[in-house]
Amino acid sequence: MIAYREFVDGVRKKAELADAEEARRATIDVVAALVQHLDGADREQLATVLPGKLREDVPWDAPLRSGDQPADLAQEVGGQAGAPPERARYLTQAVLSQLAAQDPDVAKSLQHRLPGDLGVLFAPPGGGPPPEWAAAGADERPRPLDQGELERTLRSLPGWTGTTTGISREVSLPADRLTPLLNQVKQAEKDLSHHAGIEERSSGVLFTLRTRSLDAVTELDVELARRIDEAVGAVGSGG
Repeated sequence: MIAYREFVDGVRKKAELADAEEARRATIDVVAALVQHLDGADREQLATVLPGKLREDVPWDAPLRSGDQPADLAQEVGGQAGAPPERARYLTQAVLSQLAAQDPDVAKSLQHRLPGDLGVLFAPPGGGPPPEWAAAGADERPRPLDQGELERTLRSLPGWTGTTTGISREVSLPADRLTPLLNQVKQAEKDLSHHAGIEERSSGVLFTLRTRSLDAVTELDVELARRIDEAVGAVGSGG
């Protein structure tokens, strides 16, 4: 678990705040905004590493923001803290970069589950370089597919349908095959630093792919679709 005094003091210094109490409030505001973009397992992971003095003041039961809502974490922090946009971004980066410094594994795991454009917020404020895992892909944004490219791509991905703003595939599997499939998909998401919309159904699972930061299907979605197909083939054959 992260040490409370070390964490808060790190945030205070990075954000150039007056005292520890101001740093504590900033941390609560940032974490409260962050958990709205995390599912139950990721919230639990974050809660486990936070010091109790911070954890107890976070609304962990806040509703999850839908994938259709634009993600602007700094703006959400500004709304809670009553801070202007630039100051809110500075506070957000101070908290998230301190998390990355003290528990890089947890920070990296959380960054994988967030929309790609939120990863840069794990960089220290003031122009410092972001962690290597957050910077990867930040300079090379995935390219959206046009209609012709999408049609050709879907012909090579049996079972996938959709438009340039999102593609999906429903997979029917016996109940005992679902967990192995989702485990393989989770690993693919980590490998690509990209994630799928996953909806479990009585007959199996529905996968939906789109790059939220661009509101489009990109080459990254296509690669994840191929990895999902590979996982379905492996699990379906008993792998």
